[in-house]
Amino acid sequence: GACVLLGALWPPALWEELISAALASSDEPDGQWVVLAVANLPVKEFPVVDDGGRVHYEPYYAVLGFTPTDHGLAMLCRVSQKQVVNVAQRGGLAALLVGYQPADLRAPVRQAIPAAQVRAKLRERIRQLRDLDAVIGLLDWDEETYLPAGGRRQRGQQLATVETLRHELLVDDSLGDLIGEAAVLAAGDALATAELDELQRERRTELALPRDLVGALAEARSRSLAAWETARTTADWDAFAAPFAELLRLSRERAQALQRGGDLYDGLVDEYEPGMTRTRLDGVLGPLGTRLRELVPGLAERTRDHRLPLSGPFPTGGQQRFCTVIARAMGFAFDRGRIDRSTHPFTMMAGENDVRFTLRYDPSTPVPAIFAALHEGGHALYDQGYPPALHDTLLATAPGMGIHESQSRLWENHVGRHPAFWQHFFPRLARAFPRQLAGVDGPRFAAAMNVVEPTLVRVDADAVTYNLHILLRYELELALLAGDLPVADLPVAWNEATRRWLGIQPQGLLDGVLQDVHWALGSFGYFPTYTLGNLYAAALAGAYERDHDLAGELAAGELAPLRRWLAENVYAWGARLPAEEIIRRATGDGLTPEPFFRSLARRYG
Repeated sequence: GACVLLGALWPPALWEELISAALASSDEPDGQWVVLAVANLPVKEFPVVDDGGRVHYEPYYAVLGFTPTDHGLAMLCRVSQKQVVNVAQRGGLAALLVGYQPADLRAPVRQAIPAAQVRAKLRERIRQLRDLDAVIGLLDWDEETYLPAGGRRQRGQQLATVETLRHELLVDDSLGDLIGEAAVLAAGDALATAELDELQRERRTELALPRDLVGALAEARSRSLAAWETARTTADWDAFAAPFAELLRLSRERAQALQRGGDLYDGLVDEYEPGMTRTRLDGVLGPLGTRLRELVPGLAERTRDHRLPLSGPFPTGGQQRFCTVIARAMGFAFDRGRIDRSTHPFTMMAGENDVRFTLRYDPSTPVPAIFAALHEGGHALYDQGYPPALHDTLLATAPGMGIHESQSRLWENHVGRHPAFWQHFFPRLARAFPRQLAGVDGPRFAAAMNVVEPTLVRVDADAVTYNLHILLRYELELALLAGDLPVADLPVAWNEATRRWLGIQPQGLLDGVLQDVHWALGSFGYFPTYTLGNLYAAALAGAYERDHDLAGELAAGELAPLRRWLAENVYAWGARLPAEEIIRRATGDGLTPEPFFRSLARRYG
């Protein structure tokens, strides 16, 4: 059982590697391989007693069989939370009670689904799933924008209810039957097969998670977010520490439930970047960090004279109007979306025709809001850009957050920091703030946007040092998840890591450990996708510039050609292909830092 591997549980590329390895060892006496048919096993809930004596129910795959005994044949029930039901795969035996049905009992019997109804029933389930996802997204968006403080406790309950409904829909036995029937009908239909693969991926995740953990996590996230908002206002770590510690405990339980061998971190990062593992991340992020730390001092010295102290204030209204100008120029469709304010900028998709993003404004400088508009606008264009053929399907999404972040980072760094962009847009910014920007011109402003300088706040970091912020967070969340870093020690550990990675010291909690909302939401495993996005964005920008005059287009304020190219080469795929395959088809490169370093060489010499 320990060596049984199911193809449906592996990304296609990794499965091909396993097949190749199997064929290569087919002549070895201890390396025999057998191809089996896969049986769809029923999932039943079994009572589980924890160390504290509490009973809760968890879903298990169950298989019944017969075993010979001294008295003849006996029933055997074997259960596991893995699809390979074997003791070596953490399975075990369950107590079995055999009942005999009275002759006069009339009980419902599950009937096979007629082929003509399979597609319609499956589409209805998918519609329900998408509707629940949209409701969760809207509740989250409202929680971070307009929800009154007094409503936070009930919001946690509401989210727990809806997320539990979503969980129950995905783990329902009848959905497994539908998927099996639909897979037969989908043979030869690439689009339908890809959607079934995506549905199976989501179902596998939920089957691994106990029902009570899903609800508990939803409520804990809401409490943690409320505590984070309060702690940012009061600069009080203790106000956040206890709710965060509980969320971390539950997130660790989630990681353990999702772990399929390997590192505890793998199950969490796989949710944001399917197929990604800590081993592969270490192989990418480690060398990247080494090269960046060698580059930063020289680039900082070379660009230090381009710093541009700004004299505010910059009224919020003027910033909002200018950010709207940028979003319209990018192609954001306001009849299918909106922009609001929140403590931490984010993008939310409640449907292909309801995509929203938020910004925050600093009265002392418009720069953070401008680059947040480019960043979140890149996310929003992706969500609005899926082709009609994918609408109302599970494929109207990105195949991973790395490629989604590639869109935000491309618009932020390869468009927003391009000198030609400011050749067109700086005059409009100067008209919005004539007194504050007196004596500044486009080239000088553009040069200031490319200064390399270690700073404390990730979202305000330049394109070079940004990845050092990610490596800092990656290091700390690994330690948190492993239990090596107590929550009480996190502020001190953050400050020490900031000195080690960036060479500077946080002034307090707001430019230190409390600056990001991700951990407050339990989003462990998300941060590395920003760096994956940076690497993918550099490859996409380089590929576009090989065949297009990006500088000329930006100088003329023409952003539509780039958006159309991205729609054709990225948006059009949705989740039909793995992220790395989409990037490889568009650029010729996979996940490699080389395009990123080539872009730095072009920009800085």
